[in-house]
Amino acid sequence: MRSKFKWIYVLLTAFIFQFSFAQEKTISGTITEAGLPLPGVTVLVKGTTRGTQSDFDGKYSIKANQGEILEFSYVGMKKQSLTVGASNTVNVAMEEDALSLDEVVVSSYATESKQKVVGAISVVKAGTIENRAFTSFDQILQGQAAGVTVASGSGQPGASSKVRIRGTSTFGGADPLYLLDGVPITSGDFAALNANDFESVSVLKDAAATSLYGSRSSNGVIVITSKKGKYNEKAQFTYRSQFGITEIGDPNFEMMNSEQLLNFQRLVNNGRGAGLTDAQIAELSQTNTNWSDVFFRTGVTKSHELSVRGGGEKVRYFTSLNYFDQEGVAERSDLKRFTLRTNMDLKATDKTTLGYNISLGYTKQNLIDSENAVALQNPYAAAYLGSPYDSVFNEDGTYNVGPGLIGPNAYENLLENKRNNDQVKIVGSIFGETKFAKYFTARVDFGVDFTNDFFTRGQDPNTFYGSTVGIGQAGLYQQTNLYRGRFNTTSRLVYNRTFNEKHDFELGAYMEYFKDHFRSGTFTGYGINPSLVGYPAGITPGSAENGLIPAVGGGVVNSGIFSYFGIAKYGYDDRFKVDLSIRRDASNRFAEANKWGTFWAVGANWNVINEKFMEGNKLFKDLKLRASYGASGNQEGIGDFQQYATWGTTQYGGAQGIVQTSSPNPNLQWEEGTKANIGLDFALFNNSRIVGTVEFYRNITNKLLIEQQLPAESGLPGRVLDVNAGSMSNTGIDFSIEAFLIKNKNTSFSLYGNFNYNKNNIEDLGQVTEFVQGTAIVREGLPFGSHFAVGWAGVNPANGQPLYYDLEGNVTNQFSQANSTANWGTYEPFYSGGFGHRFSYKGFDCSTLFTFAAQYDRYNNQTFFGENPNFAQYNQSTVMLTMWQNPGDITEVQSFEFNREFSSKDIEDASYVRLRNIEIGYTLSPKVIDQIKFIDGFRVYLQGQNMFTWTKFTGFDPEDDDNIAQYEYPTPRIFTFGVDVKF
Repeated sequence: MRSKFKWIYVLLTAFIFQFSFAQEKTISGTITEAGLPLPGVTVLVKGTTRGTQSDFDGKYSIKANQGEILEFSYVGMKKQSLTVGASNTVNVAMEEDALSLDEVVVSSYATESKQKVVGAISVVKAGTIENRAFTSFDQILQGQAAGVTVASGSGQPGASSKVRIRGTSTFGGADPLYLLDGVPITSGDFAALNANDFESVSVLKDAAATSLYGSRSSNGVIVITSKKGKYNEKAQFTYRSQFGITEIGDPNFEMMNSEQLLNFQRLVNNGRGAGLTDAQIAELSQTNTNWSDVFFRTGVTKSHELSVRGGGEKVRYFTSLNYFDQEGVAERSDLKRFTLRTNMDLKATDKTTLGYNISLGYTKQNLIDSENAVALQNPYAAAYLGSPYDSVFNEDGTYNVGPGLIGPNAYENLLENKRNNDQVKIVGSIFGETKFAKYFTARVDFGVDFTNDFFTRGQDPNTFYGSTVGIGQAGLYQQTNLYRGRFNTTSRLVYNRTFNEKHDFELGAYMEYFKDHFRSGTFTGYGINPSLVGYPAGITPGSAENGLIPAVGGGVVNSGIFSYFGIAKYGYDDRFKVDLSIRRDASNRFAEANKWGTFWAVGANWNVINEKFMEGNKLFKDLKLRASYGASGNQEGIGDFQQYATWGTTQYGGAQGIVQTSSPNPNLQWEEGTKANIGLDFALFNNSRIVGTVEFYRNITNKLLIEQQLPAESGLPGRVLDVNAGSMSNTGIDFSIEAFLIKNKNTSFSLYGNFNYNKNNIEDLGQVTEFVQGTAIVREGLPFGSHFAVGWAGVNPANGQPLYYDLEGNVTNQFSQANSTANWGTYEPFYSGGFGHRFSYKGFDCSTLFTFAAQYDRYNNQTFFGENPNFAQYNQSTVMLTMWQNPGDITEVQSFEFNREFSSKDIEDASYVRLRNIEIGYTLSPKVIDQIKFIDGFRVYLQGQNMFTWTKFTGFDPEDDDNIAQYEYPTPRIFTFGVDVKF
């Protein structure tokens, strides 16, 4: 009996197997786009892990059952879904989709389809990030996203930029929060990251998009997502190589030659030319050194990169190795970078996924001295202040150094002394995610951002500066170690379910802990052995007899934030969606009574295009209305453990002692802000010929964190106390658009642009109405960054006397700081953005990016030194040749008999338009690649950065990260040739 059942079971199993086998068949076909074969298209059987890709001829083959659905997807194309019928051949014609590049948007702790996003999010994709010859990725963001203002602070390789999202909203730390694969990373610290490893950068701007990051999101959030492999994809290797040059741009000013300077010095009786005869001036003028030619060079940029990405049924992976080497436009100015990035996702079971992301970076930087400072050892100051009648070398070949020899002293310092920084940066994360009980997902992430900076400085005692600075005036060696480890762990439980195919629900509960560990140590030793410059072994041991006592210092700081938060989302029929979130943060920067802050947001969207009344319309292909409102907090820019007094060391009569350095501050609270946003996304005409977004926003920050000077009776004169006082607002418009003017089989041509208008206003300052902050004034009713200076009224033609404005606007010949006004603009631009074009014809492509900032003014501190007879011992601008000399002279340069004051004359319109990037490339066609056999793709390109700048500003560069031009490192032009090979 048992045997009989066994045979029945076998026959039944065979019958079922035979039936199933009969239903399964091989489906094949060709995938094309605009009539041409399209390789690399992913073909999946919906609801299964069975998949393949089209080959170089666009052909594919896959096993499927009749009635199953095949899904065809490719980046930049509309997804196609076809049901398997009786035929074994299924050909597919893919269509370009301008919207698909933004289909999936990385938002708070998750990804969402663009149609479901309720927040203000701008996305910069890999295509606009890759192959840029910038060493800090934040510079690549300039002009790429509406509402993001990026100002490069320096042309030094590896230097970061000032990034503001929808304006400055605080007096404290105003940088956005940066996350790399979910790990918070330090701002302004990107030189050890390779932007070619990034798949996308999402800029989160409003409350709905940022609120889940709570106290760290008040200045906006920039979410970086690295490249990953794809499941069921063969290994794809990519080799990239670049070679280029960097060179100095053309300054908007001209300096005097030797003859001009010596005659000018004789006229004003200041400098070497004072009292000289014509013959003596002619003799000295035989030496006419152009110091900008001496200090500046043509640097070389080169890079090599190899990456591999792919995956199988259960795993996907990506790994890249990169070497980048860029020389600056001055000697002793360069950066070498070595990076490794690797990530992997593993489907341990059908419901559980494990993964890791690791980035390892090492950089070596040679740095100049006193950058962005009016200091004579700053080579960019010396290049223009150095006297042209001084030679670089003596006749015996030694440096022509000595007191007053600005150019030679700075040049010797640049070449013979040392200033270096080595950095190790590790950004890594691991995660585990599992689905259970059908509708629940649990996930745990742990991430770390570790940075170690090793800074050294060496002064040779045989150099001019080495023999004139430091204790003992016999050189110095300085070493500083900075360690920073930032740890972040997030746990979440999410419920996600759809009812009746129309009602989408998501509920999530999260808990997060962030800890920052910082440690530093520094020492400076003196009396250096000339044979050991730049090494600690060269230090002479200090003693009471020689006085060469080393200076030491350092510090340890630990801080952290504990948070828990929740989300609730409801969507109806792909037409309406509402998102709610609330978060509680606790920080050790505040006293126990004030440590907790509560932040929340509500956002909604309406997909108008999906309404019945939009059926049949021929104008709109997409139309969505969004709105959000919420609250955020800020604790940046203040010290840790504010409730406690701090103590430090001091000297009492030559003996070491302890002194109080700050007062306890138990009343300090979170800075609070509210954000309101209304946005409209649209696409017009067939094939989405015009795609754009317009948004209106108003952000208000309350309980501003402001430093208040302590009175002398506090026992801490000169110290400051952080207080909560006042409010600030930012109101503006973001607008972005791309118009596809030509889009057919062989040719594509589009124009694009983005624009931001931001009006900042100081609404309230608490117990005061204004206070001076450096060269600016903070005053109720004015925007942040308003310049504060005495008004310049010109030169009296009768006597060459400088004229100024008093507080009533009357012209006076008396200079007084009491007449300072705020009528001279602000160093925060009202308008900013970028625009350009994208063009392709068959294998050729060309693109441009222009960036701009307008209604934007900066102090040009260089003119105070280069256009000032008080400093005639330095070289002067040729503008000084127009100085007033005789009654009736009409000029803006006063007589040398009157003192040159710092006034609104030194504030210049810094508005600019810059050709930031231009690229021309050629990609081999699939037909040619198929004939070559051993490669999958090949592209060559030429690229130029910072090609031209149109501006009225007469300093080095109108674009900078502060309000004063002080001989900062000039932004260079960069020309590169590159090759990308896939195999």
